[in-house]
Amino acid sequence: MKIAAPTTIAPRALLARLVAGEPTAVLDVRADADAPIEAAAARLRHVPAGEATEAAGALAAELAADTVVVCHRGLSARGVAEALCAAGMEAPQILDGGMRGWLHVLRAVPVDLGVEGLQVRQVQRPGRGCLSYVLAAGGEALVVDPAPDAAFYRDVADELGARIVAVFDTHLHADHLSGARELAASAGAALHMPQASIDRGVAYADEVQAVRDGDVLTIGGIDVTAIALPGHTTDMTGLLLAGRVLLSGDSLFADGLARPDLERGDPDGARVMARTLHTTLHERVLALGDDVVLLPGHDHAVVRTGAVAPRLGDVRARVAELSIADSDEFAEHILQGMPPRPANYAAVIDANAGRTAVDPDLESGGNSCATR
Repeated sequence: MKIAAPTTIAPRALLARLVAGEPTAVLDVRADADAPIEAAAARLRHVPAGEATEAAGALAAELAADTVVVCHRGLSARGVAEALCAAGMEAPQILDGGMRGWLHVLRAVPVDLGVEGLQVRQVQRPGRGCLSYVLAAGGEALVVDPAPDAAFYRDVADELGARIVAVFDTHLHADHLSGARELAASAGAALHMPQASIDRGVAYADEVQAVRDGDVLTIGGIDVTAIALPGHTTDMTGLLLAGRVLLSGDSLFADGLARPDLERGDPDGARVMARTLHTTLHERVLALGDDVVLLPGHDHAVVRTGAVAPRLGDVRARVAELSIADSDEFAEHILQGMPPRPANYAAVIDANAGRTAVDPDLESGGNSCATR
């Protein structure tokens, strides 16, 4: 009997399959299985590669023909998939490039904000839990917090009939690499960054148009106002659209808060930043009103079928910490049980500031910018 050979599936094809709700068994054979592929349609099973190979017979009988085998880079997954084939499974698939490939897959999701003349695409990066945005109006586009895939954002803008004229990073990111500088250069667009980011030591400051609190960027006749949101970092800056949509960057998420310890990491510095975050959330964010739509900079590392765009009122009800009135109590609460800082976060900051060369391998795992 001829034994079937495993095939490969591209990360983007797997993402489309999961978004469509097609049942998929994900066999994760990494030793640690950090930030696994999660989706409503995914049935996740974690068995380290050595154990999976030894138990190939039992796994082949247990798993369905819709199985995708996942490892770090697609190498050890092949040995497991071949063992499954030898045990009688029909054509299991190997995720091409493994989780390294999955970390970079992007998907553009429409967001209907009810702002006349404005088209918005939320670019979801499910492998990292990052959210970025393409705002298009009057044939012009502004891209906010892009991932390192300039071609993807140019394609999204083209589909919207717009030319990218401005790119904006909300702050110096610590948990993922920025694609803002590369995208601005390739699109011939203006590169914008908070003045406070430049003050933190951006090596390419001569390429940047500084943005301060209250400054207005105009895209196709629509005003986008910068709003300083310090707390996560000193330079964290959001964007306010028509007074009713807030791109919050890494200050407030759909169901959580930004961590305050990635710029001033010592306990005293983190506590000061936590109190600053409390002031920002109450006086600058929640003060906008419950009906304002929140477009956050992060989500959980999970495949969504729609956009992440809650009302501030819903977020207020969902995030218990927002009910803490005292800033000192708030600071002590969120600093307790803080998860580990993002892997390589200091090196990621240096790369995003242009002080060191960009190394794609600096990125790993899911969203680590939240307090929980």
